[in-house]
Amino acid sequence: MTDIRSPFTLRAATPADLAVVVALIEELIVELGPIEAAEEIRSRLEGDIVTALAAAEVRVFLAEADGVVIGVGRADLLTGDPIFRLRADQRCGYVDQMYVSPAYRQAGVGRALLAACEDWFRSLGVTYCLLHAAPRAVDFYARAGYVPNREMLRRL
Repeated sequence: MTDIRSPFTLRAATPADLAVVVALIEELIVELGPIEAAEEIRSRLEGDIVTALAAAEVRVFLAEADGVVIGVGRADLLTGDPIFRLRADQRCGYVDQMYVSPAYRQAGVGRALLAACEDWFRSLGVTYCLLHAAPRAVDFYARAGYVPNREMLRRL
C-alpha cells in the first residue's frame, strides 16, 4: 500500500517518458468511463503524446513519488483561439490530460500539477487558461479559481 503522504516531485516529461505518460492517460480514459470513441482515442494516443513531447507549445508535467510516476498534467499553448479572437493577445493556455493515481489523490498532487501548468503559461506571458473538466473534477477546479463559461457540447 502506498503512503499518500510520501513526498513527491514535479518535472517536465521527456520523450523517454512516453510509455508512462501513455499508461497514465489510458488509466484516465478508463476512469472517465465508457465513451463511444474510447478505442479510437486510445489508438491515436501514443502518436499524440509523441507529438506533444516534441512540441515547443506543449509541456507535459509528471509527479513522482518514490521513483514512481503518480500523476500527469498537460499544458498546451493555444494561439488564435476563437474565444479570444477579439483580444489583443489571442493566446490562451489549455490544461488537458490531468490525472493522479488514486492512491495519491487528496495529497496535493493535482494542485501541484495544475500550478506547474499555470506557471508555465505565466512564464510565456499568457494571461488566460481554460480547460474541460470531467464532472467529478469540477469542484477541484472551482477551488483552484476556475469558473464555468458558456460552452456547451452536442454531438452532431
